[in-house]
Amino acid sequence: MSPTYPAMSEGSDTLVSQHQEKRMHPDNTEVKSGLKAMIVDRLRLDIDPASIPDGAPLFGGDSQEGEAGGLGLDSVEALEIVVGIEEKWGVVIADDSVAKEFHSIDTLAALVNRLIAEGGKKAACA
Repeated sequence: MSPTYPAMSEGSDTLVSQHQEKRMHPDNTEVKSGLKAMIVDRLRLDIDPASIPDGAPLFGGDSQEGEAGGLGLDSVEALEIVVGIEEKWGVVIADDSVAKEFHSIDTLAALVNRLIAEGGKKAACA
């Protein structure tokens, strides 16, 4: 016996469409939160993702210095971030984007949003 489901009304269709749209085009706050959580998880950083300032430099400096010093990540960690972004959002990041757009959570979120809007295809920096 197959299960029965309630009939979908026009309102249900709208909710499904809104959910699909949100999955395909997350808002900037969601992307930033996702980036922070992914970076902390993939790099096994001993910090709270929410404590990473959006404008803090990802490379150079020391993570103990806060926004001015940045997280102090290196090129190997940048590659790990690339893989994490590509897996999480289904986009492909061009090699030249790493040097040009991997400065902060703000710049990474802008890149991810742009790639999602372009349909996830490989895109070089504008």
